[in-house]
Amino acid sequence: MSALGSRLPAETLTRCSSDLISDLLEVKGKDILYVGDHIFGDILKSKKRQGWKTFLIVPELNKELLIWDKKQSMFEELKRLDFFLAELYKHLDGCSQECPDIIAIQTRMKVLTHRMDMSYGQMGSLLRSGSSQMLFASQMLRYADLYSATCLNLLHYPFNYHFMAPPVLMPHESKLRC
Repeated sequence: MSALGSRLPAETLTRCSSDLISDLLEVKGKDILYVGDHIFGDILKSKKRQGWKTFLIVPELNKELLIWDKKQSMFEELKRLDFFLAELYKHLDGCSQECPDIIAIQTRMKVLTHRMDMSYGQMGSLLRSGSSQMLFASQMLRYADLYSATCLNLLHYPFNYHFMAPPVLMPHESKLRC
């Protein structure tokens, strides 16, 4: 913003439109990293309207990470139980008469999910319930190119660093486990 700051008083920066910023800086869409703390008012609007790269500030992430570090083993156990359930049903189809007894596994999964949720306090996690992502987590992943608890984390990278998402396979592209 220093290039813009030399052309306009700082007051104007707080009230100017995204179109004006793009024109004054002579940059377009992907060349701007917009930092905001509101997923719809900041992140979604700037991405859809201008095509800007977006960085979402989520202060609650610090608490989420502290708890996740302590409780990750419960999540891993949930994943193992889910895989075990899938294995029980793997060779069954709509014509199968046998019905595996899964009550003990389901009960253990419910207990683990409840314990994980309560680790985050009465309101639970902002990002997940048990092994499932909450709506806010899916919106973060969908709309924000980057997210962090603070924009100060950007100081760990050079000014001209190019952030890129890791390549992700679609379900039909990944190898099937037999």
